[in-house]
Amino acid sequence: MKRSETQNLTPLLTDTKTRVFEMTEVMHESEGNILGVRASGKLVDDDYSKVFVPKLESLLEQFEKPRGLFYMNDTFCGWDLKSAWDNTMLDVRHRGDFEKVAMAGAPVWEDWCVKLAGLLVHGKMRTFPSDQLAQAWDWLRA
Repeated sequence: MKRSETQNLTPLLTDTKTRVFEMTEVMHESEGNILGVRASGKLVDDDYSKVFVPKLESLLEQFEKPRGLFYMNDTFCGWDLKSAWDNTMLDVRHRGDFEKVAMAGAPVWEDWCVKLAGLLVHGKMRTFPSDQLAQAWDWLRA
């Protein structure tokens, strides 16, 4: 698959009613040292342990100080308990690795979480409303 195409990070996951959801995907604007991820639905452990973490570690092997965008679309409804813990541990483990991190489309409660995460992450962190996704990309590229 070409880098310009959207790449699924996770396998399709099925809920108890057998509906299928794609939870995370690499955004086509990702290039060089910038990784953009779109999250939808509820994130689960597999989103981190089997897909997101390996993709992130590959980026860290290629670039000393990558930049990241985590875009929560309008269907995003958070994390299950295990993936919330995985997310926290990811922040702790890589707190000094990122030059910039942008969070876009975050619900009000997530904005509070980003401020707490900012205490852990040494790089610059900034939140953007959903309608300012283009500005988030511009900020990361600057």
